[in-house]
Amino acid sequence: MTITAMIRSLGNKVFLPFVALCLVGMFSSVSFAKEATTTKPAPETPAAATPHRAPPGKIERAGQATGKGIERGADATKRGVQRAGEATRTGIERGANATERGVRRAGEATGRGLKKAGEAVEKTFSGD
Repeated sequence: MTITAMIRSLGNKVFLPFVALCLVGMFSSVSFAKEATTTKPAPETPAAATPHRAPPGKIERAGQATGKGIERGADATKRGVQRAGEATRTGIERGANATERGVRRAGEATGRGLKKAGEAVEKTFSGD
């Protein structure tokens, strides 16, 4: 039996059951999705009752801490964006420099190759 025939027979044994399993899974997920949408919605839960009110100073400090946290997050995001911009700029410059060096080297190699080819042609026609 050739390798192709072995693969073909294995494919027939494995592929069709795999497709059948996928279809069963797909139909099961669709039926579960329909079942989830047809059931009645969950009742709303009331807000947690607080036995007493927080002192005004505590609420103010919590608000200030939240504000400071948001400001710190914004500053960190700004620094991250700046660093990403610098890294991108540096990467582009490095890529451009490497491309320039590669083009220069390729040009030099082409020039040497043309010079050698010209010398070989001259030798051929000059009889040396």
